[in-house]
Amino acid sequence: MKNLPIISLALLLLSVSCNESEPTEMSDSEIATRQVIVDQDSFDQAWSSLQTSAPDSDPFDLVDLRNDSTLLIIDVAYGGGCEQHTFELIWPEVITMIYPPRYTVILNHDAHDDNCEAYLSSTLYFDLNETDLGFTPDIMNVIDLTIINGSNGDDVLKLND
Repeated sequence: MKNLPIISLALLLLSVSCNESEPTEMSDSEIATRQVIVDQDSFDQAWSSLQTSAPDSDPFDLVDLRNDSTLLIIDVAYGGGCEQHTFELIWPEVITMIYPPRYTVILNHDAHDDNCEAYLSSTLYFDLNETDLGFTPDIMNVIDLTIINGSNGDDVLKLND
């Protein structure tokens, strides 16, 4: 009984220490959305931005790259937790006449001013058959693809290298 006031005080402090501004649980689809852009001007702008000290992309890390049929699967990690994030995979409008086809693309990240400090991991799925690219499973199995992090040009992943 002597500890009852201490326990009551501890429970009271715990109940008021949580506030409504804390991040809520979000599903993967709510945490990050993704888009494929096939546009030479967008690619040129993203490439130019990489050459500056302040790229247009918010910081993130490329973790892993793989494919399953026509799905390009990219694992990423980034800070946040309070807002939905957007990732854009930007392809140049170039037709490659070599075999296997070789492409360099840029993945940009928009954190939408998310100032939360959790370190999140997401898996991004891009179906490259449903885009303007129209890649088949046969092409995806041989394509020489380089993904460049739009916030850090030194962070690169390769598919089928």
